[in-house]
Amino acid sequence: MNKELKRVLHVIPSTGFGGITSMVMNLYRALDKERVQFDFASFNRGHLHDDILSMGGRVFYFDYMKKQGIFRYMHALKKLIHEQGPYHAIHVHNGYKGGFALLAARMAGIDTRICHIHTSNVEERWQKAILPLLKSVSIGQATELIACGQDAGTFMYGERSFSILMNAIQPEQYANRSPWEREQLRRELNIPSDCLVIGHVGRLSPVKNHHFMLEIAEQLKNHHTNVPFRFVFVGDGPLHSELEETIHKKGLEKYVFMIGSREDIPALMNVFDLYLLPSHFEGLPVTLLEAQAAAIPCLVSTGVTRESDIGAEMVTFMDLSAGAQAWAYELLNCIDRGQGNQQEAGAKLTERGYDVNSSLTRLLQIYNV
Repeated sequence: MNKELKRVLHVIPSTGFGGITSMVMNLYRALDKERVQFDFASFNRGHLHDDILSMGGRVFYFDYMKKQGIFRYMHALKKLIHEQGPYHAIHVHNGYKGGFALLAARMAGIDTRICHIHTSNVEERWQKAILPLLKSVSIGQATELIACGQDAGTFMYGERSFSILMNAIQPEQYANRSPWEREQLRRELNIPSDCLVIGHVGRLSPVKNHHFMLEIAEQLKNHHTNVPFRFVFVGDGPLHSELEETIHKKGLEKYVFMIGSREDIPALMNVFDLYLLPSHFEGLPVTLLEAQAAAIPCLVSTGVTRESDIGAEMVTFMDLSAGAQAWAYELLNCIDRGQGNQQEAGAKLTERGYDVNSSLTRLLQIYNV
């Protein structure tokens, strides 16, 4: 095997906290960087920028394609590849939106070009009209097709053959955390010790369905007055101001906290009494794996793939059409059933290949290094 250092260019939406970036960073931290090194091309600088630099990676930022146009974007990416390469492979995580990056890489001479889909639907309506074209470009320019799960892969690739790369976490980070740490973090967040904490980690965007979560909070406030509770939203995004306004209109300032992006997700998961995920759709959410690693009950929509349930009896699926009142009742039922077993959860995650070591081994096979 060639022991020369191989560089792989990852194209990701942001270097901030998010499902895609978290998954890639979990792999990157475990990577033998004397064998393979990652560089990153992204649209947004985020909290993980300095972490990447500290591990020897490089980060390059571009204007959004719709701002600078397809051809300028492709020219900039080709220029980057020629000046900063050579690259053994390019790994594009933008799925159906990444075809032009793959085309630029092909024109720049990168032989291994990976299309990686992390979702099972489109986020914006306008994209549906041109989805066949976007898929065609991505698939046509890729040499390797990867998905986070079966549902996402079928959505993107149809009947074509593709590989599944399990979303990678480190289960041991979520287990055996101290009660002292839990209480300390609750105090930091100004959450009384007798309150139930309903948590959500994700970008503040329409697909995550935060407005429905606020309807659930309103039901608890108005119809379950004997139940002290707090909702904690972790993440940033375009709906921040709109959600703040809705929280104010519904009189939920005391009950719903938006705490922005955070690095301490394992600690936060152990503060939550329940993880709430009423998304309209998901590929295979990293955060749901993290919640199960922490062995907390999870209430999720049927828009979330059932592949994300590791079989430890912690996940309850519910249709959004049931409405906020029914979700509020079921939320309390899930909490009453109690937490799962962290050791069992960790074993099931590893058994199903969701641990970092299994995913990294598979990824290096795909890279052929």
